[in-house]
This record gives sequence, C-alpha cells and structure tokens, in this order.
Amino acid sequence: MTAPRLIDVAEAAGVSRATASRVLAGTRRNVDPDLARRVEEAADRLGYQPNHSARALRTGATGTIGVIVPTLANPYFVQLADAIAQQVRGAGGTLVVSDAANDTAIEAEQIDTLLAGRVDGLFVVPVSAGASGPAIREAAARRPVVLFDRWATGSGTVAVTLDNVSAVGLLVDHLEGIGRRRIALVADQTSSAGAERLAAFTEARGPGATTILLPSFTTDAGRTAARRIIEQRDRVDAVVCGADVLAVGLVSTLHRSSVAVPRQIAVTGFDDTEMLKLLDPPITSIRHPLSAMAERGLTLLQASARERSERIERFPPELVVRASTSEL
Repeated sequence: MTAPRLIDVAEAAGVSRATASRVLAGTRRNVDPDLARRVEEAADRLGYQPNHSARALRTGATGTIGVIVPTLANPYFVQLADAIAQQVRGAGGTLVVSDAANDTAIEAEQIDTLLAGRVDGLFVVPVSAGASGPAIREAAARRPVVLFDRWATGSGTVAVTLDNVSAVGLLVDHLEGIGRRRIALVADQTSSAGAERLAAFTEARGPGATTILLPSFTTDAGRTAARRIIEQRDRVDAVVCGADVLAVGLVSTLHRSSVAVPRQIAVTGFDDTEMLKLLDPPITSIRHPLSAMAERGLTLLQASARERSERIERFPPELVVRASTSEL
C-alpha cells in the first residue's frame, strides 16, 4: 500500500498543499486555527508521516536553497523572500537570502557565493532583463535555478512571474472607469517587469501617452517622477506607478507640493505591500499571488532540468482598490 502523501492530506482536509505543508512543518503563520486542526486530523487519520529526508531538495544534500533579490531596501522583495521561505520551510529546507544592490556585477558575485556555499538550488529575481542572463545561465548549468517575478534574456531557465499585461490592463481600466483620462506611467527601464508594464501601458493608452522612465524602483525615483509630473500638471490626472516604492515617493512629493491625491491626481502602486495601507490616502495597487508563485517555483526547482527549460510562466494579478483612486 502506498504511503499517504502531503497532497493526500491537503485533499482530505480541503485545503491547499501549501497550507497543509505549513501546518505540518510547524509554520502556521496566517493559517486559520480551524484549518490547522483539519490538517492535523487528516494527517492522523491517514497515518501521514513527514519524511524530512525526502522533503529535502532532491538535487542536493544540504536542504538549503538561496534567493537573490535586487535589493532588500524595497519592501516588496522582503515580502517575496518571505513567501519563498514559507514554502521552503514547509518542505523541510532552509532559505538563505542575498541582496544584489541593484547591480548585475554584485548579482553575479552573489550567485557564485551561494553556489560555493553548496545551496541545492537557487531563486533569482534578476536585476536586468538584458545583462543578468549570462551569469544566471552559467549558474543553471551547475545547480537548479528558477527565476522569480522577473525574467532575463538568455538565462537558460524557467521564470515564474506575474502577468504584467493583465495587471496594467486592470489598473488602466479602473482609472478610466473613475473618470481619469490623462493617465501617466512611471516605471523603471532595465527590469523585465518594467519593460512589460511599459509595453502594456503603451498598447493600452497609445504611443503618445505620458511615460516617465527611471533607472530603478526606489522612493527617490518616485520623488523624481513627481517633480516631473508637477511640471506638466495639465497633462496628468492619474499615475500608474510600476512599483509601490515609486508610489510612496511620488505621493509624498505631491503632498509637499500641495497637489491633492486623489482629487487632482489619482495614484496607483503595483505590489500591494503592507505600507500602502498606512499612507494617507491608502494606495490602490496590484496584489501578486506570491504564495502560489513560490509553491510553483519550488516545484520547478525540484523538477528535472527538462522541466526548467527557458520559458515564462505567468500568474494572474488582483486589483486592490483603495482611497488613492477615488472617483472624480
């Protein structure tokens, strides 16, 4: 008789595999107590026994994986790393997080450092769509690598990302629906996420739409964008920011310049980080299904090399509406 698997417990309890994994691994944060009880009862009923050796990553012996993010100064990447960490802990592993300082040379160094430290696999959120590929491709020849949230040309491996085209469509439709007609985009110029959001915005609004392109996703970049928007106030009544940190910098600068949000200019973010709820006004944003993305990413990291062939798997976004985009 085949031993019960984690998925069997999840189905018997009526919960997701990720939820069952967190409960049985002892990492129950954000799990409803009733759901946790159902998982435990299902595990007892089925006679499920966690096999920590089997749950360690199949490609190595350490049970450790690494994740490299562009910068830990951006709260979104902290949130992203936490979602991956929950999945890794649920699988009996350990996560090591590294910061690339928004620099592809440092990113390449961090990749080498983590691989030398005998991680069994690696998640990378590429700094650059164009320049990050070679170092990632070399790493993918040595260990399993999965790109997360962004892709890089010539990486040689799979990327698990948000459907940025759908996300921009949700934001533009929402802003048009509340009467905004002069919509601008603020985005970065180097990441795949920024490039996709720019392309989707241009497709939706036309090549003559106002776009402000910046070197990175930071609050300082958001402040720079706000100053440019203030100079052309008659052309803008709403702004789609390509990241929450841009929206935070932009809104704070608009406030200091006595530009009312949302009465004069509506503003959206893009990551739905916790800080958006605390601002005045709270900012509309796009929520990423990070838990589902992380679960899929870990599955791919543990899969055969053939299953990690270079391609992009996209996950659906969710629009979270707040007071920063009230109707006119």
